[in-house]
Amino acid sequence: MGIEIRRVGRDDFDDVLPLVADYQRFYKQQPDEQRNREFFGQLVNDDSAGLQLVARVDGTAVGFTTLYWVRSSTTATVNALMNDLYVAPEHRGGGAKGIGAQLMRAASAAAAERGYQTMAWETAPDNFSGQSLYDRFIKDEPGSGSREIWYHYGYTAPEAS
Repeated sequence: MGIEIRRVGRDDFDDVLPLVADYQRFYKQQPDEQRNREFFGQLVNDDSAGLQLVARVDGTAVGFTTLYWVRSSTTATVNALMNDLYVAPEHRGGGAKGIGAQLMRAASAAAAERGYQTMAWETAPDNFSGQSLYDRFIKDEPGSGSREIWYHYGYTAPEAS
C-alpha cells in the first residue's frame, strides 16, 4: 500500500470534496457542494489563510486535513489550527504508521515550515477514535503536547435588518 501525503492542488481538489462532505456528515452537518467548492477552493493556491493536505493510497484520495493560521492574543503569536482531520472509515487504524498519524505529522511539518510552531485542534467529546489517535500522537511524537480542557462556545448572530 503506497501512501502519499501532499498539499491539495487543482488536480486533487475534486477528489477531496467528497471526503469533506463525508466529514461534514460525520459532524451532523448537511454538505453544500457549491459552498464547499468556493470555501475550500480558496486554499488551493493561496496559503495565506491556511492549507489542506490530502492522503492518497495507491492514487486514491482517502483522507485530508485542513490547517488555518490563527492569532493568539495570550501568546502574541500565530498558530496552526488543525480544524479538520478525516480518513475514510475503511482506511482507519494502523497506529503510528496509519494515515491519520501521517496526516498529523505532515500538518505539523507544514505549519513549522511556515514558522508556526504550535498546532492545536479540538474534537467532539464522543469522537473516541479521534481522541485515541490524538492521545497517541501527543505521546509518541517528538515535542510536547497535552489534552487540554476548554469550554467551546458557539453563537449565531441574528440577521441584520
